[in-house]
Parts: sequence; structure tokens; C-alpha cells
Amino acid sequence: MSIRELAAQTGVSISTVSRVFNLPDKVNTDTRAHVLQMAQAMGYLPNASARSLRMQRSKVLGVVLPTLLNPVFAECLNGIAQAASDAGYAILPMTTDYRLAQEAQAVQQLLAGNVDGLVLVVSNPATSSALQRLRAARLPYVLVYNWHADHPCVSVDSELAVRNVVARLAALGHRSITLISGKLAASDRAQQRQRGFFSGMAAQGLDGSHWLEVPFVETAVKEICALLQRNPHPTALVCSNDLIAIRSIRAAQLAGLRVPQDISIIGFDGIALGEDLTPMLSTITQPNADIGRCGVKLLVQALADGLPLVPSASLLLAHGFRTGESCASVTHP
Repeated sequence: MSIRELAAQTGVSISTVSRVFNLPDKVNTDTRAHVLQMAQAMGYLPNASARSLRMQRSKVLGVVLPTLLNPVFAECLNGIAQAASDAGYAILPMTTDYRLAQEAQAVQQLLAGNVDGLVLVVSNPATSSALQRLRAARLPYVLVYNWHADHPCVSVDSELAVRNVVARLAALGHRSITLISGKLAASDRAQQRQRGFFSGMAAQGLDGSHWLEVPFVETAVKEICALLQRNPHPTALVCSNDLIAIRSIRAAQLAGLRVPQDISIIGFDGIALGEDLTPMLSTITQPNADIGRCGVKLLVQALADGLPLVPSASLLLAHGFRTGESCASVTHP
């Protein structure tokens, strides 16, 4: 007799049956009595060792993020911490500096630390050894910012967001648009945004072959400045994150260009710092704290139900656009 068969016979969900045996105080009295009566009549016995392990929870969630130097992930961590605290959990955060080896090491250390589940960002869900290790350990996890059909995720539609921005720039008369991307190998988010740029440019009948990969943010100003000193220079830059956009504004100034009169610059993330710039950064916004909060809520619910967190639980949150002051109609071809 399996838990699935018992659920079918009692007319309740598998998660409800699981709560009857693992978290009985979460089930109303009548339902609990009905399930227990049917279990006794049908000879159902819950897995005692699995139940024992579930009941010995640490009430700690592991968190793996690329960095806290980028305000995006700091805002996300704040949302994670708030939601975890509200649910009675502590968090144990670790950073990876966008390195695959450190991703795997962080996950291994958190597994050894007996956390109840993980909220994490990986470089590439399709090939991540860290995720393979989590699956082998059968530890519940949820990805934030990543998006992949085989994993539970909370994110925004990065491709759509960039396509929308390209359409916005085209409507303002821009025809020469260049993508400034972060390191593509280190981030599936950068890859998604690049795909959005390519498809957006194609949809507008524009040449989408102009893009620059900036492997390290520290060198971005120099590399972007060299791009902008070419003649003719692009009339607009679409940047794969706000930190690159901020450095693009600096590069434009060093190249003798005015923003937005000579060149428009659009970021992606919506970090608060962008609002304090002159000109104020025009950018795609994503709800960073909400992404963290939603990830924790999905994870905590799965833990309460005693069930795996499946890809069908993934959430795609809405992105927005902050108009700012760094984007304007083209003033020359």
C-alpha cells in the first residue's frame, strides 16, 4: 500500500496524507481522523525512517548566490531572509563568485551542514554538477533567477524583457543598437538576454550582430569606451545588467558623448542605485526581493507537505521598466 493509493481511497491529496503523519497539527480534526481510519483499515504503514528524518529538521535553509557585491542578489537575499524568518527558518548564505567549482563546493558544504533545503543561483542549470548532487541527495531546492524546464525556478522572462526594450528603442528611431553583455559562460541569465536581443532585433528588421561581451566588470569602462570611440558609434546600448549600464554611462562620458542626447543606455535589474544617477538610469526592473520571497515560500511549502519540489511549481514573475533619463529618441542616424 503506497501513500498515493491511500490518498486515492480517502479522496484527499497526497500532501494531505503526508501532513497527517508528519505534521498532524496542520490538518483539521475530521480529515485527520478519516485518513487514519482508512490507513488502519487498509494496512497502510508510513515509512518510519523517512518520517524520523523529516521530523529531525534543522529549520535552516541554505542559500547559494553568485555574489553580494551586486545589489540584485543583496535585495534577493533580503527577501529570502524575511520569508524564511516568517516561516520559522534561519538561513545560511554562501557565495560562489560565479565559479563552477565554488558552486559545487557550497552545495556540498550545505549538504554536510544538514540544511532542510536550498535556494540557489547556478551558472547553468542544464549542466550544473551542484544540482546533480542535490538531486542525488534528494534535498528540496528551488532556483532563483535561473529558468529551466527540468528544475523548480522563480524568475522573470529575461528574453521577453529584452525584446520589449529593443522594440522601445526602435520606436524611438534607433537603428544602430549594440548589446553589452556580461560573461556568457558564467550566467544563463546573460545568455537569455542575448537571445532576447537577437530575436528582438530580427523582429524589428535590424542588424543584431553588434554585441560586446565584457568578461569582467572592472574592465568594462575601458572596453566600452573603445567601442564608443569608433565612427560611427551605436546610438543605443542595451546592457545585460545595471552595473554594466552604469559603467557604460561612464564610458560614454569619457568618449565625449552625452547621455541620452548622443547615445541611449538601458540596463537590466532595476537596482535602487540607478535612480540616484545623473542621468537616472533607464532600466528593465525585476522584483528582486519578491523573487527571493517566492522561492522560500515554494520551498517551505514543499517541506511542510513532505513532497519533492517539482518543475511545474515554477513561477515567472512580472518584469517592468523604469523610464529614467538615459534613454531618448535618436537625434542622428
